Amino acid sequence: MKILVHKQGAVATVELNEPPYNPLSMALIDELEAAIRDLDEDTAIRVVIVRGAGTENFSVGADIREFGAAAAGPGVKEFIDQRLRVIRRIETMRKPVVCSIRGACVGGGLELALGCHFRIAAHGAKIGLPEVELGVVPAWGGTQRLTHTIGRARALEVMLLARKLSADEAFDAGLLTAVCEPDELDARVSALAEELGSKAPLAVAGILDAVVQGGVKSLDEGLAHEYAALERVASSEDLQEGVLAFFQKRPPNFKGK
Repeated sequence: MKILVHKQGAVATVELNEPPYNPLSMALIDELEAAIRDLDEDTAIRVVIVRGAGTENFSVGADIREFGAAAAGPGVKEFIDQRLRVIRRIETMRKPVVCSIRGACVGGGLELALGCHFRIAAHGAKIGLPEVELGVVPAWGGTQRLTHTIGRARALEVMLLARKLSADEAFDAGLLTAVCEPDELDARVSALAEELGSKAPLAVAGILDAVVQGGVKSLDEGLAHEYAALERVASSEDLQEGVLAFFQKRPPNFKGK
């Protein structure tokens, strides 16, 4: 299996299982697409973690050895379209996706990470889009998502100069949610996932939609997403539970209803 899925309570962990480099091979992407689809539809899962198998790297990106096979087989357009589709499915999930990064997170690996809503990296990580060194461009959405995340000037520096940012540099650039020591990474990611999983699922889904889908549109269109999210939660049991818990001074127990 190129993809391993572990479920614990409301949290699912998706593991890229080709250590130590975890290249995003065609077989792995096929399995990843199926796993993400299933988790997106699983109402018992409230948070998804994406990580690389082993203790060395998140992912070095595409398996360069497959470039010829991709062109001869499905064709370049279909090859790219599938990766764009998988990353967009992650980005538009109605539940938070947390990326756990150690070691190399480059090329398609970073493009996959950019589709996640939170990114936590361990010291020692190397993060970048060095495709220019191969004479090619980042084509899994990296040129757009990196620019939207860290700004045009810094994104051009990272891509055109093939810079590999350290975890601290990536955090300072606004690319990461947090940075920690390598032996703390799993605990930090799990803690964030548990905290996110305790929030009201309908409200979480509404905020994600308003920010991810509405945030790239005009202000008026974005506000329409925001109001639609409010309408979906206005009569929910979760809203009643949240207000009741507030007045009773206790933690809420949200059911996603």
